[in-house]
Amino acid sequence: MKKTFCIMMLCLACGVLPGGAQTARYACRNLQQLAAELGREYDIDCTRARQVPLGRNVLVVTQDSLRRVDHIGLQVFPEHIVRDNPSPVYRFVERYLLELYLRREQPTPAQRLAEDKVTLRFPGHEGEDVRSCIGQWLPRFGAGTSLVVSTDNNRYTVSIYEQGRPCFGMRFPIRYELLWGMNKREAENGFYTGLMLYRRAGRPASASAPLAVGEASGLKPLGRGVYVQPGDSYQLASVNADRYYRLAARGAYVPLMDGRHAAESARNLFLLPCAEGVVARVTQRLYNRRRLDFEVPLSRLLDYCRAQGCRAYVGIETADASQVTGTVVLLNPSYGYLHQLYFQMPAALPDDPSAHAVRLELYAYVPTHNIGLLFQEESGEEKKQTEM
Repeated sequence: MKKTFCIMMLCLACGVLPGGAQTARYACRNLQQLAAELGREYDIDCTRARQVPLGRNVLVVTQDSLRRVDHIGLQVFPEHIVRDNPSPVYRFVERYLLELYLRREQPTPAQRLAEDKVTLRFPGHEGEDVRSCIGQWLPRFGAGTSLVVSTDNNRYTVSIYEQGRPCFGMRFPIRYELLWGMNKREAENGFYTGLMLYRRAGRPASASAPLAVGEASGLKPLGRGVYVQPGDSYQLASVNADRYYRLAARGAYVPLMDGRHAAESARNLFLLPCAEGVVARVTQRLYNRRRLDFEVPLSRLLDYCRAQGCRAYVGIETADASQVTGTVVLLNPSYGYLHQLYFQMPAALPDDPSAHAVRLELYAYVPTHNIGLLFQEESGEEKKQTEM
């Protein structure tokens, strides 16, 4: 059953039905619905990348490397800005404006904006119908046009100016469901597919590579030739990005991977390029109490998450002579989510990585605007709700 489920997910992601039949390929259901509406109302074909007039605006359709349609929207931002200044806001703004423009039934554009907690401004056209403003007053970049994108870690603000005067403004929450136009269930189902299709570029860095010149200045000695390089923390001081090194020959500091320091080595396993050859046996917990079990090289899993913009933080819960347990938080602040990994690592793994596996329980795409404390401090402090 597990194998059949995995194959089905890959088939759907690639636009191929079992038996070889082809289907129109879209990165998510929302885009497929937009394409269907554009086909019905405007006779526009969205199955391929293109730009086409839509009223006074330009409809833009793009595809990803799998030739799936991954964006449909009203073009606001020039290609060179999107390419040279990466940001999550571009595609969201363009797609969301299109969704409002096509909205003719309940909820109305104004109701949709209120429900999503999105603020849309067209200075000088306050009080005018939202669809009319989108149809007539979207900015067109040219000489004297400037863009400002800012964030307060909870919301993005996009402001466009013409000759120094504001002509467009949009403010919206940092929530991946909103930014991507998909719900948590759809995002969860896509994690395994994306991981399996991910290809790492270049060769992995060596786990034993010494610190570069200047990097060793922040090390703090812990005794017996072991040093810590303190990192940032997330929510709790004990959930952090501290990395550990040992003093090797000729004064070099190399990442610590030693069964005698299993807890510190476990941190390095998730924070430094120390996972080559280590197998992860993953149980992904899915919506509606479903689960998906699979094996994957741990380095591939971590690299995939980093490539999506995640930063890792590790907290150790227990450590003894047999195993180390803890939590890994893979935080993506740009899209407002985290992947939560509960891990069990044999204490002997650092001494012989190929002979052992790490067990992981994965909760993907946990919204950061409504999360609980990930685990209790050693003092037994009661868990409480946190908000970013």
